[in-house]
Amino acid sequence: MYGYDWLAHKEEFIKEIRNTRNNIEFYNKLNKILGKLHDGHLYVASPSYFNYFLKLIEDEAIRDSVQIKPFIKIFKDSKKNYEKWSKLLGSVNHNYNSSLFVQTRRGQKNIKTEILEEDKITYLRVNSFLIDKDQNSKNYREEKKEIYNFLKTIKDYPYLIIDISGNVGGSSEYWIDAIVAPLIGEMGLEYLENSNDKSTYFYLLSRKGNYTKKIFGRYGIFYDEDKFRKSLVYDKLSEEMKEDFTIFEFKEDVSKQDEKYIEKLFKSNEYVNFKGKIFLIIDRATGSAATEFAMFCKETGFATLVGRSTLGHGSLPSYMRLPNSGLIVIFETGTILNRDGGSFFIEGVKPDIELDVPDTNAGYPEVRAEILKQETVELIKSLKKRSNF
Repeated sequence: MYGYDWLAHKEEFIKEIRNTRNNIEFYNKLNKILGKLHDGHLYVASPSYFNYFLKLIEDEAIRDSVQIKPFIKIFKDSKKNYEKWSKLLGSVNHNYNSSLFVQTRRGQKNIKTEILEEDKITYLRVNSFLIDKDQNSKNYREEKKEIYNFLKTIKDYPYLIIDISGNVGGSSEYWIDAIVAPLIGEMGLEYLENSNDKSTYFYLLSRKGNYTKKIFGRYGIFYDEDKFRKSLVYDKLSEEMKEDFTIFEFKEDVSKQDEKYIEKLFKSNEYVNFKGKIFLIIDRATGSAATEFAMFCKETGFATLVGRSTLGHGSLPSYMRLPNSGLIVIFETGTILNRDGGSFFIEGVKPDIELDVPDTNAGYPEVRAEILKQETVELIKSLKKRSNF
């Protein structure tokens, strides 16, 4: 993707690590080397992330999930190590904070609401889906209330623009709970029932390796190459993918699990019964849980996607503990396959209507958001003139 052969630099990376003069340089160098792979889900877990994880597993349901349970021990084994790393990083960075939420948000306003055209077009922007679980979700509850009050105010408007351009994710619970549930309301799971994806299984590709196979086994996933060879997607794979990757398949229909989760939220949420049309703005800086929101909209028809393709991401975030430093590396064990045999990691979610705007406005995200917003407003007006959209 980037014209850079990461593995070819292995000896160079080892030399750079050996030449670090102290723990701070070591920590930063590790992240710099991993950063050359351009994967937002690959990095050394910071002390603030470590604390966030420990807070998450206080919830029994999260603690027992197949995505978390296999890794609880390595986090507990690193507890004393991370206490030292926290003190060390705090001593050299006056802006350091042990809370992941505080570190990430930096006091910035997360929600923006506007009436763009009276009685016609409204706008909701959410910059991040991170929930402050390390602070008992107090801020999230306030944001959820703010979103609900706005949606209630504009429930009779014909058009709602939801902007998640530049949103790098956080937790899918955010968009399900604070956005989807109140908007769908009494219509319940009709969106899921109307989904274009009726498949029971979906496939993942993973590099061949014992550590990865062990992880997938823990997740309740099995490998059946003979069955996969007969699937519709197999012939669409490149020869390189067939040769270099191992194919895995979920035992369970994960979308059914999502349906149960969303249905639970429907029963516990207030709803506004919005009956207008929804447009979701996405771009190449839309990642992780925000990309999952885009995929949900694409598969269910919840919203029309406009903008540019999102960042892709792999699947099943996993963890590996470095034995001497106790640092934990977060990485993805595979990539979901799109229906055409392409990699979701590379392609992301494509918009229904692509807007002719550059992929980035380096250093000026607010400028880019404004451009995308205005382009979407003009799009809605043109669609309305052409076909009473």
